[in-house]
Amino acid sequence: MNKENKYTIFITYLNYIFSIFIRYYWESLLFLSLVFFSNIPIHAQAYYNFDSLVQNSPEFKSYAKQIEDTFNFFDDEDILNVTLISDFRNLIKNKYKDEYQNAVLKFSLNDTVTITRNIEIKPRGDTRKKTCLFPPLKIKFSKKDIFFKQLNEFDKLKLVVDCKKGDLYDQYLLMEYYAYKVQNVITDFSLKVRLLSINYIDVNDKMKESTQYGFLIESIDQLSKRQNVMEVEVENLKDDYTDHKSLADTYLFQYLIGNTDWSIPGLHNIYLVKSLNPNISAPVAIAYDFDYAGIINTNYAIPDPHLGTRTVRERVYRGVCIPEIEIKNAAKGIISKKEKIYDIYRNDKLLNKFNKQNTIEYLDDFFEIMENDNLLKKNIIDSCRE
Repeated sequence: MNKENKYTIFITYLNYIFSIFIRYYWESLLFLSLVFFSNIPIHAQAYYNFDSLVQNSPEFKSYAKQIEDTFNFFDDEDILNVTLISDFRNLIKNKYKDEYQNAVLKFSLNDTVTITRNIEIKPRGDTRKKTCLFPPLKIKFSKKDIFFKQLNEFDKLKLVVDCKKGDLYDQYLLMEYYAYKVQNVITDFSLKVRLLSINYIDVNDKMKESTQYGFLIESIDQLSKRQNVMEVEVENLKDDYTDHKSLADTYLFQYLIGNTDWSIPGLHNIYLVKSLNPNISAPVAIAYDFDYAGIINTNYAIPDPHLGTRTVRERVYRGVCIPEIEIKNAAKGIISKKEKIYDIYRNDKLLNKFNKQNTIEYLDDFFEIMENDNLLKKNIIDSCRE
């Protein structure tokens, strides 16, 4: 056999091997997509890109389109593992500037499928910028890159991260996350949250790679769509001009977590929303940002000197005087949800033993007041602000 024939046979063989590889490569992607959506367990360490699957697997793309309307990011209780890549040294250095910087966000849908997105991040929160080495962030997505319809109308989300590195600040963050979950139990007019485990990678290797907890907060626009309301930014609105039922819930929730760092007239850690129903005129107050609350008791939380308290752990009722029956009804409503509130902490596996027990005792003190008419009158009804 001459050299030319040998070369031709060799090239033909390589083409055959290559065609087999290509065929089985795409079949493997198809197999993975079917496995992922049919809950068939697989044992593999390889990771496959979500966008490639959508582009190259018709079955995967078809199913993804079916679930995009029902995908509920904030109702999933599982911790979402994400990787955040950026120039964090620059972020910390320029945390007082209101400027976005580039970042990459990666997260896994399951053990084999990952999504990677180019995003922008910037520091937020005036108080935490001063007290925290690493401030909370605002994340901005490109709308064309957000696949699921639940998120693609809302391209900016707040991300709460550890104020500083260490277990102490991890615990603070988890307790603030649970405060949001308590509020979710008490009222639907509250922002939903999703817990994350964040792996931080600095693009310039100026900071050591680390993994810490964080949580995303539902935007007020998302809540507005969910509750058929719209945000209104009206300063100096008196408390009792808002909806009294939701106002009483807000008052007692803030008292429950021991939080005084809020103001409705000043729109301080408060959103106002108004129903799109023209027959409902009174706005609803929605509370957020609880790191100064007594139930968390951060080492940087300073009590308001006007309140005469020594620590933020001491509860002070900050509600204005509204009809007594509305406070009593709100108290009954919270009492009816008592076990659900306790279960948030009873079922927890992330808080240390001290913080878990301390929080449950803090709840005990609150419910002792709620369930005793004399204590409710003394500590709440008779302590309202004129």
